[in-house]
Amino acid sequence: MKKLNFEIEVTRVLEILSNDIYDSPYALLRENIQNAYDAILMRQSQHGSGSFVPTIDVKIDEGIIIISDNGVGMNEVVLQNNFWKAGSSGKNTDIARRAGVVGTFGIGAMANFGIANSLTVVSRSIDGEQTIRTSARRESLSVTKECVEFEVLSDCRTEPGTTIEAHIDAGVGFDLDAAIDYLNPFVRFLEIPVVVNGKLISKEDYVENFAKNAEPPLAHDTLSVRENEFSCDVEFKLAKNGTVRLMASNINHNGGVVSGNIVLEQNAGSIFGLRNRFGLAPFPAPNSFNFGGVVNLNNLQPTAGRDSIGRDSINFVTRLLATIEGAVCERLAEFEAIDNNPHFLTFIVNRSRYDLSKKIRIDLKPGQESILLEAVEKIRDGKPVYFYGGRDQTTILAFGNENSFLLHLSQGNPRRKIQLSAIRKMGVEEVPDRPQIISLTDRKDLSTAEVATAIRISAVLAEDYLIGENEVQFADISHQVPSLVEKDGEVVRLYISRNSGAVAQVVETYNTAYEVFGGFVKDFIRSHLFPKFSEFVPSSTRAGAEALQKILQKNRELFKYEQDDLGDLDSLFGEYVSGELEFSEVLKRSTEIQRSHAQRVDEGQVGSAEEEIPSLSHSSGEIDPIVDIFAPMPPIDRTDSNTEKKILKTAERYPHLNSFCLFLCLSERVYRRHRDFFLEPHTTKVIWGMHRIVYIFTHASSNISLYYDIELKERLTDDSTGGSAVPTTTILTNEKIFIPVLNELEEYFDIKEGSKEFFVRHDLITDFGGRNSEV
Repeated sequence: MKKLNFEIEVTRVLEILSNDIYDSPYALLRENIQNAYDAILMRQSQHGSGSFVPTIDVKIDEGIIIISDNGVGMNEVVLQNNFWKAGSSGKNTDIARRAGVVGTFGIGAMANFGIANSLTVVSRSIDGEQTIRTSARRESLSVTKECVEFEVLSDCRTEPGTTIEAHIDAGVGFDLDAAIDYLNPFVRFLEIPVVVNGKLISKEDYVENFAKNAEPPLAHDTLSVRENEFSCDVEFKLAKNGTVRLMASNINHNGGVVSGNIVLEQNAGSIFGLRNRFGLAPFPAPNSFNFGGVVNLNNLQPTAGRDSIGRDSINFVTRLLATIEGAVCERLAEFEAIDNNPHFLTFIVNRSRYDLSKKIRIDLKPGQESILLEAVEKIRDGKPVYFYGGRDQTTILAFGNENSFLLHLSQGNPRRKIQLSAIRKMGVEEVPDRPQIISLTDRKDLSTAEVATAIRISAVLAEDYLIGENEVQFADISHQVPSLVEKDGEVVRLYISRNSGAVAQVVETYNTAYEVFGGFVKDFIRSHLFPKFSEFVPSSTRAGAEALQKILQKNRELFKYEQDDLGDLDSLFGEYVSGELEFSEVLKRSTEIQRSHAQRVDEGQVGSAEEEIPSLSHSSGEIDPIVDIFAPMPPIDRTDSNTEKKILKTAERYPHLNSFCLFLCLSERVYRRHRDFFLEPHTTKVIWGMHRIVYIFTHASSNISLYYDIELKERLTDDSTGGSAVPTTTILTNEKIFIPVLNELEEYFDIKEGSKEFFVRHDLITDFGGRNSEV
């Protein structure tokens, strides 16, 4: 039988793999600067940081890039076995680890040939006297023939180090300002000078920035944290407005030293991960305080393309931040200014740390003053004290008078939950004149539409919220209260008033637009009733979260074959260069991986929300003002609707959609694996910067978070960066999950012509009291 040769077109393989791994043509600069930085770190480690003046110099000219360093340099063995050999790294040694090098993937010269047609390397090793020049052209590269030119130069370098000269393909745009902007997050905090065409772009000190104060802090202290698997020192600053800044250092994990530190500031955009001060990628680490800043730890691991942080690193930092937050909050709870920090209030509720609420305020009637919760016991010595959670002025005036005090609960959560927990623990009596059921409406007096509304509400409570034992009745309720929820044993009783405008709209929809009646009922429950019965929903508890985790774990096992079969690009490449996979399998799997991680949307997949899901534009009335819009909320349920669109646009900004007008469909894989997660009440946070937009969804129990990482092919304009909590506005249709696009990010998804492709990653992070795992 005749056989044919199997040949590899090396230049094309390099182009494919380089493009898959690296997110931008400017990645060539980043990778070579990182190698230069590692070489300097190794020279400093072996010969002392004071033995030379380290520097990295970059020159960008038309078609040519030159990167020079005075690091440890390379001899012939290192050049042959490491730099010019993909998959082999000389940095996986004890010497390199002690030096704190950043790169360990061993990609070497391959980083350049994605956009460079030729490469010249001139290097002198610190341990030798020879200056060696090696060079290669992409078109001549071969895995079977000697193709790298080697020459020992007589004109030697006077100092150890390396110079790399890359000639860039014609047509590759290489703008100087854009290159500096790209490099900024990676090199800005390096302590050695990085100079690009004469401009210094490094040596910014984030620790020094932490030391600076716009105004003297209200509190400034250092804590020694020792809890569970971690120990560290945490310096924190509390501003007069209640915002928090912190720096963690001397970090240990299970007794081992973790070199580096963490500097975070509340409401300061996204968190960026560093390793030995070299930037890696944005960090989607859930935290209670909407922190932005820097996590600089020597154990952080990026993916091979340096476009995201590895899963293990995310889990590690998430647990560490939770430990730090817990310790710092115990100290912050001693200051009255912390009452101004809504994130601290959210922390108390999410972690059930109601013992930290002594400096939280509550309104005291008569009058307009507020008092600390810890002061409530003092005023009880004089005259009777009651509390009231409603808004009826008659009741407030009746019980807040010269003969008795009235503690008036906040109308919004989480403050209301905190106040209620504290005063109930003190045994404060609720006003006797609480809303009461004056009379139940006789069934024979109900209209058909009202009966249908009650039945549908009961069914939704049972099916969507797992409250199987429920009763829904129309009633006349005192204090003009539109609805009232009580629990009688195992039965949740829900009373709704005919006088409620929101109820009247739902009933009217049954008569005039029955096709949207079901959606109206679900929206009415979500916006008006859920906050009142949320504590009775099984999934909002820890036990419910653990049950959900089991469901998600089962989904993971169902799709395990698919995931294992595809693998990740970085591990796939490693298997190829080590000889474990044949080239045909590499091409097959890399193509499949690329599809599985990519979302593509063209103009034909952008649709009108009003046309695709008509009921979405209808509202069951304004959202109850008592609702905390950032609290965990269930999705907007439109599972009775189908749409093939991947982006939905509304014609106007509807209040019941929290004024969002653009909604993006999550990938099909997320829908199949994690639909059960999105059926549960959850919070939403978005962080963005560079090419990345990361959504973090957190289950009502705070035990499970899902992050959805979107990598755009273009950079965000003006290098915009930010992060904030947003009102949960997740929309579920029959086969899709839609999430809101922030107003400031709409331009990146508002496709008017052509198509847009972006890459997505998603993962679950769970934490059940230290038993952290991924699903």
